[in-house]
Amino acid sequence: MERVLVTGGAGFIGSHLVELLLDTGATVLVVDDFRCGKHEHLADAADRGDLTVHQGDIRSSQDMQIIDEFGPDTVFHLAALHFIPYCDAHPQEAFEVNVLGLDTVIRALRRSPLARFVFPSSGAIYGFADTPRGEDSAPEPKGTYGLSKWMGEQLVARLHADRPDVSTAVARLFNTYGPRETNPHVIPEILAALRTGEVVHLGNMWPRRDLVFVTDTARGLLAAATANGFNVFNVGTGVGTSIADVVAALEGIRGEPMRVVEDPARIRADDGHLVADPARLRLHTGWSAAYDLTDGLRELLVAEGLVYDPV
Repeated sequence: MERVLVTGGAGFIGSHLVELLLDTGATVLVVDDFRCGKHEHLADAADRGDLTVHQGDIRSSQDMQIIDEFGPDTVFHLAALHFIPYCDAHPQEAFEVNVLGLDTVIRALRRSPLARFVFPSSGAIYGFADTPRGEDSAPEPKGTYGLSKWMGEQLVARLHADRPDVSTAVARLFNTYGPRETNPHVIPEILAALRTGEVVHLGNMWPRRDLVFVTDTARGLLAAATANGFNVFNVGTGVGTSIADVVAALEGIRGEPMRVVEDPARIRADDGHLVADPARLRLHTGWSAAYDLTDGLRELLVAEGLVYDPV
């Protein structure tokens, strides 16, 4: 990789990916509208190598002219609306950003010397299941977000069909957690309650999700970019973890019990398990998650100043 575009590079996963890319010696252009992304997420990255940051909306062909000027050979398209409740409440905006925005970026790449394109999709395209989901599982996207990501996958497949010389990877990300998270998911809410000493109000604590530490997710995206041709990969641990497991792990790390209440108003009747089968990515690239739940949560607590001794 030499010249790399990362859309959404000031966001949660994107900023960690940018740091890894700069460590490889890549010249990186970040395009972000800074709606969720933050300049401070890239404060350390600026000292690691050749980084340019451009503020722009991926829906705007004028804003995306910077892509043609930069001429990337590798693209990681992370810019999207991710928070499922927001997407469900604002479906038109979600489709405009997640689908039409992707199409605008692809159009802006027409004259670029593009060699690799990585599109982070989501495990949300699968729907719930009692067993781990492999890439050949039938898509059952429910809700605006999952559907928008499934539609994005079709655009990316079309990109590869039009330009078969471009190695193209769809990376279906499962539940990433870690420092710099920009959406109010359950783990950030738990940490906020720990910081203030308030009771933690939670919904369903039994469904198993595939929780991946953010550094592992970023490494998974880098690994996906090394595969040739067109590929679809799950980026997950293969381990199902419930919120009850998260609470127990946090109590063990901190050495004290948490005040937890299962709030009936937060209970979802249509909930279920969603865990990845990550064997394909491991087979093709050798990638596997380096963090287990305890290690990842400990590093997160240290980063948030909630634990001061990482040992």
